[in-house]
Amino acid sequence: MSARHHAARQRRTFIARVARTMHREHGQVSPSEITHAAICAGWKTNNTEVRHVLTRLRLHR
Repeated sequence: MSARHHAARQRRTFIARVARTMHREHGQVSPSEITHAAICAGWKTNNTEVRHVLTRLRLHR
C-alpha cells in the first residue's frame, strides 16, 4: 500500500469514527460539521469526501 493510499484510508477512518460518534450522541450527522472537525484536527479533506464516507455508512443520502 502506497503512502498516499494509506493516508487516504486513515482520513476516511477518522471521518467514519467522528460520524458514528456524532450520530450516537446527537442522532443526526451534518457533513459540514464533520468536515470542520476534520480540518480542525489537521486532516486535509473536503465536503465531497465526507459525504462519500457518510453515504457508505448509510448516514447520508
